[in-house]
Amino acid sequence: MNPRHRRLLIPGLLVALLVIVVVSSLANKADAATSGGEPVSRLEDPRITESSGLVVSRTDDDLAYTINDSGSAAAIYAVQISTGATVGTLTPVVTWVDTEALSIDADGTLWVADTGDNDRQRSDIALYSVPEFGRTDISAAAVKRYPLTYPEGPRDVEALVVNPRTDEKYLLTKGLLGGEVFALPDDLVADQPNRVTALDGAVPGVITDAAFTPDGRHVIARNYSRAFVLDPKTWKEVDTIDLPPADQGETLATELGGKTFLVGSEGGGSPLFRVDFTAPTPEVAATTPAGGTTTVTPPPGGSGFAGATWFWAALVIVLLGVVSAAATHQR
Repeated sequence: MNPRHRRLLIPGLLVALLVIVVVSSLANKADAATSGGEPVSRLEDPRITESSGLVVSRTDDDLAYTINDSGSAAAIYAVQISTGATVGTLTPVVTWVDTEALSIDADGTLWVADTGDNDRQRSDIALYSVPEFGRTDISAAAVKRYPLTYPEGPRDVEALVVNPRTDEKYLLTKGLLGGEVFALPDDLVADQPNRVTALDGAVPGVITDAAFTPDGRHVIARNYSRAFVLDPKTWKEVDTIDLPPADQGETLATELGGKTFLVGSEGGGSPLFRVDFTAPTPEVAATTPAGGTTTVTPPPGGSGFAGATWFWAALVIVLLGVVSAAATHQR
């Protein structure tokens, strides 16, 4: 290759890579803008700086509960969804380490998951339970603590889901390339570690929160830019939903009607968005020419453009390495 052309090739490939990344980012933002997400309110309470768990009340469709991430005082905040105003607070007599998830069962019991473990070295993870407290302030509240242990060493968990029909509880780990699912015992005890059980199947990577739909048929799990609709029987992904842009999206709560869910993020004055939800079409049995049947599964949502874009980005990076090596060899 002409040395002059070789000198121009590498900068050209770098420019191509930059264009791919920019186009991908714009495509993701365009998808999010058309995903049905609309701003609802902002959590303006100066005490809520790292909202990392969110659930909607079982008895009040304009009330949600949230908790802060690690490093904050132990507290659960009741906020009015339509305004974002804090209308109640519960401060438990306990020290939390890294609370990452909040869920609610059929009886209105709030479950706090102190399960964050970025370094995967904690031996003190636990769930805490307390009844809904609504639009009241309760200080020095007593909460029940249920210690947990994993079968094969610590995990980083930021999602706890409770089936509203059966009260079955599951933890979803925050793996980089994919997460695990653990089932909790039906009867939790407070005086000894409750050993969770690893289930077959995997969930998408970097899950920061999740929730069951009100009918118990699906779990909606999110990462920082997208939500995944999962079948809790197999934990397979059956649909995807692009989410509104957020600095660090870490909360998701399904609403009582089952047709929408809320998402939020960390940071002071963080916004709440409402996202439309339509249950995926069930698998359809289609007749084959031979008279048998085959299962036809509707494709997951989303355009798939971003995935294809990053494929080409990876290819460009590989080409850069090859060309650079060849140039170095020829000098």
